[in-house]
Amino acid sequence: MSLLDKLFNGFKKGLSISSKIIIYTFPFYVLIDFLKAIGFLDKISFIFEPITKLMGLPGEAAIVLVSGFLINLYPALGSMAAMDLSVKQITIIGIVLGIAHNLIVEGVVLSKSGVKLYITISFRVILAIITGIMVNLIWNLI
Repeated sequence: MSLLDKLFNGFKKGLSISSKIIIYTFPFYVLIDFLKAIGFLDKISFIFEPITKLMGLPGEAAIVLVSGFLINLYPALGSMAAMDLSVKQITIIGIVLGIAHNLIVEGVVLSKSGVKLYITISFRVILAIITGIMVNLIWNLI
């Protein structure tokens, strides 16, 4: 296979992967931007604010976390892009979602190996939230 063929195949694969990311990300970006524009995020953010505030995040960041927890990281990225978040907040969200993402699919896969689904999901979410709180506290000390 020539260098030109390798470059062409790499370009095709890159376009394929990029289109999949856009398919996941763009609808969530539009949805979150719309919900923000009509004030819906402000109305529901107070429910999650006690936990998100401990992590140094605004209440509406719960949408980012829940979409990452339940689906995967791409919808979370789309949701995040529609919000005005600081570097600190983006870092905390990244760490939290690094620990607990795609919980349904990964939980089902783990349950096939004998692990109880509710234990796996609970452990990952609790660990992610505790880590988010700790990172926020450490960040505030620096």
